[in-house]
Amino acid sequence: MLDKTLNHDVVMAMRECVMFSGMDDGQFDALLRFSKLVSKPAECMLFQQDMPLTHVYFVYQGAVKLSRSTVKGDEKIIEVILPGRTFAEGVLFKGAPMYPVTATTLKSSTVVAVDGKQLLHLLKSSNELCIKMLAHVSFRLHWMINELDKQTLHNASFRIIDYFLSQLTVQDSNRHEIQLQVPKRDIASRLSIKPETFSRALKSLEKKGMLAVHEKTIILHDIAKIKEKMALEEI
Repeated sequence: MLDKTLNHDVVMAMRECVMFSGMDDGQFDALLRFSKLVSKPAECMLFQQDMPLTHVYFVYQGAVKLSRSTVKGDEKIIEVILPGRTFAEGVLFKGAPMYPVTATTLKSSTVVAVDGKQLLHLLKSSNELCIKMLAHVSFRLHWMINELDKQTLHNASFRIIDYFLSQLTVQDSNRHEIQLQVPKRDIASRLSIKPETFSRALKSLEKKGMLAVHEKTIILHDIAKIKEKMALEEI
């Protein structure tokens, strides 16, 4: 279903997004003119790997997984994009003609599709805006390098705990509950962990008293202690 109208809540959410926050009022108004709202049900593809790149996306509601197909035909989840974040902009700025991944909704989602050519034209009109956007892309690059380090240097339990901590909206030293936004199998793929290894690691963490699992609810016990153990690499 396509609804081109960007309501006030969507516009405000875009305004708070790091990628668009550096725009002045005129630039942001121009951005809205070549953006459209797209609503999709769960398990619906936004674009497929190797399709021509036409838009970059902002997730307003739901969750979108970015995945690649392996030589054997298996799916590898590269990243799960949650509300407030964008995707495909790095590929656009690089000048690549095609999407290197497939984007699929994990649940009913609402995204904003931003016309890629128009966005590039807007960037070319302001050197200052280009620099701000470059800072955004640089931040994303450092984040991806950090994620790669975690997946190659740390065990499954460390990666799982680190992922859960990244989902906290408020971090303190007390017990905290997390409602999983995506299936556990997709989290496992995102963390480069086999599903069976993911299950064993969760059970191990439960036995250690670090967390409790109740279907889609994860309860973290004593966050301060968890962070201390992570710093000492005792997980």
